[in-house]
Amino acid sequence: MNMHELLPKVQELLVRLRAGASSEDKELLAVAYFALDFIEVSGNFYPFEAFLQSWNSPEGAIPTVASFGSREEAETWLKDHPEPPHGAYVLVSGQPYSVFYFRHLNRRLLLPAPSLEKRALD
Repeated sequence: MNMHELLPKVQELLVRLRAGASSEDKELLAVAYFALDFIEVSGNFYPFEAFLQSWNSPEGAIPTVASFGSREEAETWLKDHPEPPHGAYVLVSGQPYSVFYFRHLNRRLLLPAPSLEKRALD
């Protein structure tokens, strides 16, 4: 099943689950539903699809958005990027870092990430 068929089916599942959920869970399921909507309407459908394909790869690593030979190169990229991808991972000299971008403060940070191993969903 391709992603264009899969996303609406996932949203249908979320709607069905919401019917019997508690108030708190209904709110969480609504957020998941609208997150999928946002992915599609904001033009992030194909990057999301690539992320999922990478996630399901045999290597099992969370995908990174960029790789740099030095911290200085990474900091320059972060400073010059018009809208850094908050929460994304980059590699600096082979080590994982998380990208933080707080638009309202115009604050950009690279912080060491503990691991790029998959997070379990079970």
